[in-house]
Amino acid sequence: MDFLYPNMLYALIALIIPIVVHLFNFRRHKLVYFSNTSILKTIEQENSKTKKLKYIITLIMRMLFLASIVVAFAFPYKKDNNTINNNVDNLIAIYIDNSMSMQSHSSEKTLFEDSRTSAMKLVENLNQAQKYVLLSNDRNPENEYPMNKDEMLQRLNEMKTEAPSTSIDDIYNSLAFIKKKNDFNSATLFVYSDFQNNTMASDDFKVDTTIQIVAFPLKSDFQNNIYIDSVWLQSPVLQKNMTNELNARIVNETANDIKGLPVNFSIDENVVAYTTCDIKADSYADVNMQFAVENEGDSKAKVAINDSPITFDDEYNLVLKVRPEINVVEIQSTVETNGRTSNNSLSLLFDGDALINYQSMNKYNIDQSIINNAQMIVVDNTELNETMQKSLIEFAEQGGTLLMIESQGQNVAESQSYNAYIYNHLGIKPIDFDDNETKLEYIAKRNSFFDDIFVELPDNADLPKVKKHVRFKIGKNVQNIISLQNGDPLLMMSNVGKGKIFVMSTSFDEEYSDLANHALFVPLMYKMALIGGNISELSFTLGVDKTLNINDVSLNVDDRISLKSDNAMYEIFPMIENRNGTNYISFFEDLPSSGFYDIYKNEEYIKTVAWNDNRSESEMSFYDKEELSELLKDNNLNVLMMVSPVEAHGRVSDDVVENIVNQSSLWKIFVIIALISLLIEILILRFWK
Repeated sequence: MDFLYPNMLYALIALIIPIVVHLFNFRRHKLVYFSNTSILKTIEQENSKTKKLKYIITLIMRMLFLASIVVAFAFPYKKDNNTINNNVDNLIAIYIDNSMSMQSHSSEKTLFEDSRTSAMKLVENLNQAQKYVLLSNDRNPENEYPMNKDEMLQRLNEMKTEAPSTSIDDIYNSLAFIKKKNDFNSATLFVYSDFQNNTMASDDFKVDTTIQIVAFPLKSDFQNNIYIDSVWLQSPVLQKNMTNELNARIVNETANDIKGLPVNFSIDENVVAYTTCDIKADSYADVNMQFAVENEGDSKAKVAINDSPITFDDEYNLVLKVRPEINVVEIQSTVETNGRTSNNSLSLLFDGDALINYQSMNKYNIDQSIINNAQMIVVDNTELNETMQKSLIEFAEQGGTLLMIESQGQNVAESQSYNAYIYNHLGIKPIDFDDNETKLEYIAKRNSFFDDIFVELPDNADLPKVKKHVRFKIGKNVQNIISLQNGDPLLMMSNVGKGKIFVMSTSFDEEYSDLANHALFVPLMYKMALIGGNISELSFTLGVDKTLNINDVSLNVDDRISLKSDNAMYEIFPMIENRNGTNYISFFEDLPSSGFYDIYKNEEYIKTVAWNDNRSESEMSFYDKEELSELLKDNNLNVLMMVSPVEAHGRVSDDVVENIVNQSSLWKIFVIIALISLLIEILILRFWK
């Protein structure tokens, strides 16, 4: 048997105290006169033996009480009986959750600091020859190789805070891979986390029976939070000096109603809108603010509230991009002159418009760079190859508007291959050609597409006439937003990814319809152009978004893309990838923090992107000890110990850590001995007369 705190044994010197008390009893004796002293002598002889025995037993009980208490505080344990497999064949892995929620405070400091202090104490008391790995949310590869004790302590001391959240199954599976790669027989995983519900995935564990788990569920003193959940614009298209509306959802996760919470909206560090909101307990409220952007290009904007002590989600970053013009590209079968056709309806509509840059190209001579920069693409009465059709669908999925105009007549209805890839993707099929004159009858005014087109449409409105059209059979994912009198669809719309695909069943030529000469034509075409076009993302989320579309940036093979934080303190070089003519950049590692980052091509500024922390960590709901134990054991994991939240609260005590390293309940035995000896002493003094 060894002692964790052997210096406590010096307190055994205190055993002298009861001995001294019993040897030198300085109590005063009273003189009592009695007539028959012979009788007293007999009683005195009998009581003297009994009293001496009583004093000796009492002395022994007191000394036993003091000795047991001292030994218990010295923490006795058996060196050969460890909770963990503390040998060189067992890999010690320490996972410290360094997500944003771990920045919440306990009674003394943050949960992250509590975890790091406890982990360092743990490492200090383990075998000197032990090997360690440090796992964290930022998944630093420098920490995930077997280290010695000194290296591990240094890595713990240098550990970064405020990383994106990750799931416990990712950590567990990574440890299993590291253990196998480095030929360890077993591993022990110490998990320091607040075990937040939204970040506890549990359905992808690859169970390894040689991995033990010791869990420390930490608990914050502050579990009420108010945060900005999401932000969106009323109109996704921003125009210079044009009024738009910003909407923000504010969530109240407290037990109290919030009155008059200030919310401000700033652009380029200038406050442009301000409002207040009332939020009921455990609910949310949506606020809206009017604004206008004065400058073209990218503007750094921010929505902010004031809520403490949890502040990482009190700001929401976004980039407002005002395009100098909207690019509309029309693909046709005929050869164009100077990019335009003299009798083309779209050309006549958009010519001379400073907002619209219209270009027309032949389907046999398509300039991919122009396609990449377009906001709206019109395929006018043209059959495309499958590769081009796939490219156009991806264009729509990234936020563009694609308009398919069909007037090939019987050729469309009879051909099974005519633009079949697009139509099959939408779930529609041309079935016939109708050359009977009809007119528009129904417009889906309640559809969001028409929100800002019609103020009021009279019942007897003069609607366009259609002389010829292609009849389509449409599926459930396609909306028929304009119909003809015979029930055939004239204009169909389908949401595809972030954009929309429209299909017009007739041509704008006078031979087919008078739509191009009708008042409805202009708002229809402008609305399609305005809602389209690779609309820039307002923001991205740390730990979630790993790929960015940079299709609006023309790239050569030897070009280099880099991201720099707005204070130029951080720079990263992502991987560039081209998929079906679309440019993407992918990240090997997460960005260090939320904020604004500038994208450069060969040191030339391209654009700005905004990043926000994952709002899943804003929801202050956590697993308790019993729920966590059940969750882990339901996945057949080898849970060795679950440190109770009471022990883990504030700071994990040194005794708890030592008890994990050296399993021992001997101190409990000595406490029981002390209590029994104290009870015996009380009984002797009370009942032994």
